[in-house]
Amino acid sequence: MIPRRPAIALLAALALAIPSPTYPCSSFACSNKGALVFATNYDNSWAPGYLFVNARNIRKSGWERGTTGRVAAWTSRHGSVTISVVGPQIAWGGMNEKGLAFSTMLLAGTRVPPPDERPPLAGALWWQYMLDTCATVEDVKRAAQSVRITDTEDHYLVCDGTGACAVVEVRRGKVQFRGGNDLPVKALTNAPYGDCLGQLGKWHSAPTSPYHSFNRFSRLAAGIPRLERGRDSEGIQQAFDLLADVASTQTRWSLVLDTGQRVFHLRSYENRRTRYVDLKRIDFARGGPMLMLDAHANLEGDITGAFHPYRHDEIAPHLLAALAHFRPEMPQDTALAILAHVERFTSEPAGHGPGTP
Repeated sequence: MIPRRPAIALLAALALAIPSPTYPCSSFACSNKGALVFATNYDNSWAPGYLFVNARNIRKSGWERGTTGRVAAWTSRHGSVTISVVGPQIAWGGMNEKGLAFSTMLLAGTRVPPPDERPPLAGALWWQYMLDTCATVEDVKRAAQSVRITDTEDHYLVCDGTGACAVVEVRRGKVQFRGGNDLPVKALTNAPYGDCLGQLGKWHSAPTSPYHSFNRFSRLAAGIPRLERGRDSEGIQQAFDLLADVASTQTRWSLVLDTGQRVFHLRSYENRRTRYVDLKRIDFARGGPMLMLDAHANLEGDITGAFHPYRHDEIAPHLLAALAHFRPEMPQDTALAILAHVERFTSEPAGHGPGTP
């Protein structure tokens, strides 16, 4: 058993997708060819990252207990492709085979729910759980009632293949979903959504604050309608162009996720060429080891077949280097204990149904 307090502290550290306010992240969603396209920039001083292919029918669990002593445990129903600055199951963003997509952005003032009977999951693992078990935004709302998010300083944009989107913010100890008519602009930066909406248009031309959250939100709000009026064949490129408009010198990768075609497009800091993963061509029921790929690999075009089996000797040094960068006071033994925990996730026997927390 991993000691409780070190695990909590480590997961706060391992939510390494948390960018400093100096490094602005941006996300938006728009319509293209009748389907929703989800786009996001990750900005941080830390550039390395990995893509992971996560299979169905994999038994997983958290390591912290709710007030009743329960630990979250589930079996993945849906396969997914995720991206992480840390390692497996610590998802910063991604999409599952049903078209559910999400991204992470820092939000100052985040305050997680206090301990209760629900088993807790750190923010990044909470989102892997959602990709594993949910197909729609409504599914995520329901699932959020049974597992408690913890160790997060972020808010999130989540969308699905039906076109539904929601902003998820953890404020005043409650998980808050904002969608439908309350989400007139499908975009998110690093300030509370309501504040961004209240400042809409006021910062669009501010010459001294190009990276301010209000400025980026206003530029996204102005750009989304233009993108949706563009030619369908150029939708993915136009989404990358809009991400470039709100990018900074610290943008480490940009993702454009086509929820209709189930295609995960990527450009990164060390490889500006567009690459893509076609989720329709992945055998998520294959069993066997998790698949992984360096997010900056010197490739282009279709990289669906470029993933290789998970390697501890590749990820462990990466995780420890990330920890040394973000949390140099964190013991390496604790980090490796968490990594060993997620490496023990195993394939369910054939015919075993999906589990629930």
